[in-house]
Amino acid sequence: MGIKLSKERSNCRIGSALVAGAAADADITMTGIRTTDELITFIEFATSTAIPTDRLAEASITEDDVVQCTDTTASDLVFVQWVSSVND
Repeated sequence: MGIKLSKERSNCRIGSALVAGAAADADITMTGIRTTDELITFIEFATSTAIPTDRLAEASITEDDVVQCTDTTASDLVFVQWVSSVND
């Protein structure tokens, strides 16, 4: 099992961050992420139960340094990983 990317990439790097969640469709600042990058992990950790929930299908990079999730992640933590081409 590996990560399946939407396009072949060479010379790439993986970025990651653990950040506070937000209301549905609200901006989550992620310094360093770009619209040319691809999300590969978006996991919400409920602070009350520590149960992880995969939110990748609901997440998107909306602009440079910003991601959003269509489900609320407010009061929880979100672990995000993305892949960037070094040439982008």
